[in-house]
Amino acid sequence: MRPILHITWEYPPFVVGTLSKYLSGIIPKIASQYRTVLVVRGDADGVFESHGIKVYKVGSSVHTHPHILAYAHLLNLDLLRGTANALHENGGASIIHSHDWISSIASVYASSYIGCPLFISVYTTEITRSGSLKSVLSLGIFDLERYCFQRAERLFVQDPHMREHLVKDYGVDRSRIVLGSDPSKILETYRGILG
Repeated sequence: MRPILHITWEYPPFVVGTLSKYLSGIIPKIASQYRTVLVVRGDADGVFESHGIKVYKVGSSVHTHPHILAYAHLLNLDLLRGTANALHENGGASIIHSHDWISSIASVYASSYIGCPLFISVYTTEITRSGSLKSVLSLGIFDLERYCFQRAERLFVQDPHMREHLVKDYGVDRSRIVLGSDPSKILETYRGILG
């Protein structure tokens, strides 16, 4: 079976916030059940093994960026470069699973290109982070999130409030939202797709 490919913009030893710590508790448990490959931003390009996970790290190809949206797109170009290497060297992927909105952009492109299911774990959204969509920046991020969320086969959320938020504000079909983002719920959902 082809591996599960996770794409995220932070994972130890590349720590920015709490996502990295959260994923370090989830992804190794998934890797104990399914061959797992991870693409993450890093200080330079490279590949290493960690807890049975093959990790492709991608360094920044552009070191200056004028705006958060420019940064997000530049980061996704790098993540997509690492993803292409991971897909090529591992014979594709059975599922692409993205974590957070920033890495979802590369994930949508990659899953569309190879024709495999896309899963996205949603921890926050622009509306929950900023409280409104009053700025052009917030509207831009919201539009990217909506584009990615609507292309995912499954979205994992941690609570019913987030599920209802995705249905109401992002137009996501409720049947595609999985309540629970713990390893057991993720693995159960993988089994439903992969058998």
